[in-house]
Parts: sequence; C-alpha cells; structure tokens
Amino acid sequence: MQVSVETTGSLTRKMTIAVPAGEFEGRIADRVRSTAKTVSLPGFRRGRVPLKEVERRFGDALRSEVASDLVKSSLEDALRQEELPMVGAPSVELVNLDPGADLEFTATFEVLPEVDLVDLSTLHVRRPFAEIGETDIDEMVESLRKQRTEWNPVERAVAADDRVVVDYSVTVDGEVVGEPQADFTFVVGSSQVATELDTAVVGMTVGETRAFPLTIQRNIDETSGDVEAIGEVALKSLEAPSLPELDGDFFESFGVVEKTGLSDDDAPTGDGAGSPDDGGPDGPVDGENGVPPGTFAQFRANVRERMAAELEAAARNETRRQVMASLARAHRFELPRVLVEEELEQERERAVRLMGVQIEHAGLGDIVEQRVRERVRTRLVVREVVRREGLQVDDERIRARIEEIVAPYEQPDDVRNWIYGDEEQLQRVELDVLEDQLVEHVLAKATVETVAATYKDVVTGNSIPALPVEAGTSADVDLGGSPLERDDAGHAEAASGGDAAVGEADKPAKGRLRRWFGGKRA
Repeated sequence: MQVSVETTGSLTRKMTIAVPAGEFEGRIADRVRSTAKTVSLPGFRRGRVPLKEVERRFGDALRSEVASDLVKSSLEDALRQEELPMVGAPSVELVNLDPGADLEFTATFEVLPEVDLVDLSTLHVRRPFAEIGETDIDEMVESLRKQRTEWNPVERAVAADDRVVVDYSVTVDGEVVGEPQADFTFVVGSSQVATELDTAVVGMTVGETRAFPLTIQRNIDETSGDVEAIGEVALKSLEAPSLPELDGDFFESFGVVEKTGLSDDDAPTGDGAGSPDDGGPDGPVDGENGVPPGTFAQFRANVRERMAAELEAAARNETRRQVMASLARAHRFELPRVLVEEELEQERERAVRLMGVQIEHAGLGDIVEQRVRERVRTRLVVREVVRREGLQVDDERIRARIEEIVAPYEQPDDVRNWIYGDEEQLQRVELDVLEDQLVEHVLAKATVETVAATYKDVVTGNSIPALPVEAGTSADVDLGGSPLERDDAGHAEAASGGDAAVGEADKPAKGRLRRWFGGKRA
C-alpha cells in the first residue's frame, strides 16, 4: 500500500492511498467465490452457480463492495502508519477502480491540533468559600413552606404572588402571531412569563379581558428586529397562596416528629438563633400547635445538614468549572471545524427541543457559538493534560463513587449490579472520577484564590465574578457538561432499584477510558 499525505490547511490533510492491484483483484475473486456458494439463481442449484455467471451478474456490485471495504481498512492502516489523529468523518473520493489497476482513492480530513501545554503552576484558579448562617436557614425554611403552598380560589382583583389561569394571544397589525395559548397557568411576579403579560393581569378579575402593548420579534431566528404588538389576555381563574404553618403536620412531612432531647449545645447558634425550646427565629413555640419540645430545633439542624451537603457539592462543581476555564484561557490554538460543527449541531437540536421550532429557525448567536468553541478547546486541553501528566483513573475511587450513587436506593445491590454490568454507565462513573482527579492535580500545582461568597451565590452558580473578556475569547467557559464527555441525562443516578461490599470479582474491568482520552487505569 502506497500512502502520501498533503497538508492543505493548518489542520486539514489530504491523503492519497493506492492498494496494489493484486490485493484488490484477489479480494474480488474471494468475494465472487463466497457469493457463488450462497446465491440462488434460476436454472442453477444453490451453491453450484458458475463463477463466470456470478461475475457477469454481480461483478460490478461486488467490485464496489470490496472497494468500500478496502477503503475503510486501508485508511485506518494508513492513519496508524502516518500517526495522524483524524477527527470527524473523512471526505473520500475514488480515483481509480478499473480492473487490473491499483485501487486508488483520496481522503480529506481534519486532524487534532498540537496542544502546547503551559506550566500548570502558572495557572490561577478561583475557588468559592461560603458559610451557612441562620438567615440562610430562615430563607430555606421559608422556601420549604412555599414548596407546600396550597392554592385557594378567591373573588377579588389579581395581586402579586397569585396563581392565575388565562387565555392569551398576540397580534401584529391584526394578524395573530404564534399559537394562541389556552388555560395557561402562571404565578404573578414569578418571572414565568413576559413582563408585559405579568403586569397586565394585575388588577384583573375573573371573566375580564384586557389588551396590552408589548414588543416582540416576529421571527424566532432574530432576523426581523423588534415589532410592536398587541396582547390580549382573558382571566379564567384566580387563586391565592396559603403557606403551611410550622406545626406538627409540617415537621412530620419531613420526618421530624419525635422529641429529640437536644441540648443547648446541639441547637443552632449565630445571628438570630433561638433556643431548642423556642424553635429559633420566627419559629413555633415547642409544646404548642402539636409541636413536641425540641422539634423545630431538630428540623433546623436537619435543614442545615442538607444545606451543607448542597453547598459542598456546589462549591466543588464551581471549582471544577473554574479549573476548566483557567485551562481554556491559558491555551489558544486553532480548533478543528468538524468538532465545533458537531457541538453547534447539538446546540441547535437542543434549541429546537426547548423552543419547539424547526432547526433552521433556531439561531444560536455569537455568544453561544463562542461558548461552544471554548467547550471544544477545553476538551482538547484536558485530553492533553491527562496524556502528558499520565493521569490514571483510581479503581478504589470508582468503587467509592458507585457506593455513593447506590446508597440512597432501597435496593442498592440491584443498582450496583446494573452499573457494573453496563459498559456505558460504568464509563460515565470512571470519567467522573478521572475528572475529579484532574481537578485535584491542577489545584495542587496552580495558584488558588479563595473567593468569599454567600450560600445563595454558591448554590446558584453566581459565586465567582466573571473575568473581563479577553480578545477573541470567552472569559469563563460554559462547559455545558463534562469536558470528559459525560452525558448526565443517562447517568447512573437516574436508576431506581440494595449494602454488600464490592469484592475483588466486582472490580471494573481495565481499559474502559477511550474515545477522547484513551486513558489508563491505575
């Protein structure tokens, strides 16, 4: 096999491959013989069709089949021979398929860029830090109450925080735009709908219809600019919120029903904290409303514990994001067009699912495209860090992570066996662990700045201020998922389904980290 490679662009290669005629014709002869043994033709016994008859009837098709197989296998061999890391599907063109001549074809494709890694010690990573105060717990308790809001019909004008059911439509110059909405439900002032609609319903009574002005884009692809429109809303029902009392029934719904016997040392302390007997700030008095002594303090302690777990996870995720953003900012290189286009196509499809429009109308905009490019860049940099630093996924950490995943389930044994028995799910866990190890590796070498933040900012992803945008780059990378290609939608946590220890026979098999990273296992 003869191979020549031409550089047609910084990341584009054109490979010309010639397979010797002897090999090509020999493969065709083998295919003719195998076909003759299986083909059925009128006038011939099965398996006894003469070779010349097979060639006469099927020669051209068999030649094309063999050529297709040889193109695929010889291209793979040539890529290995030339050590070219092709990405995406190649554009293949047959040059010569004539009988008695070498099979010749060209393949044009992109290759992965060379990533010149910076010294990891030069990186600067910001990491959030927050503490949970009594005010945070107060707000969480109030949020839990709101989650159990009861809605009661009322006969009055609409006010903020009411829940309404409406019919509405939008017209431009008398022409209806979009689909009119019937029996649409939302809470007033909750930012669930356009501001104009939210404002228009305030003061309405059931049965009333009201018109209101608003500004819209006539086309979803954002090419037509803003136009003035008229909205019309009809109020069909109105309900007012009723929050549950902090009483025995409320605490029972969270599994806190018995006297805990908490001491003063066990009760939450700090700004606005109360004693175990009075239930804390704005809490019920123990012993009243069916609340056993110590119940509210125990409830707040439970809430704090869950908030602490949420805070830890959110801080860890934000630190991970900051590590990836730091890696992306430190490395600038040309990106393979095919990888960017693949990511953009996924974003277009996601936009279609979210907006319910045809893909050609789902405009992405420059900001989303830039984020996609930085996501691709991050993956390529991470791939090179894993390779150069020799990172190996730790089997013990994989088993520990799986135990964390299965612990909440009533039948963790079933979930555990499912993960170990499913190649894709196990690989997701492995990539999660490898990503954690990568973050720890970078943090151990980089300069780490601790950024003080509030509990709310950390758990909502607003703890780290965005950096000034560098020329041609995105300041903070929106990964849109793991740079190690984790797909959260199929993650093992979504399973349902027993606490035996994982034995030696249950260890994950070696050699699963492939695709982007081809990583090693410890």
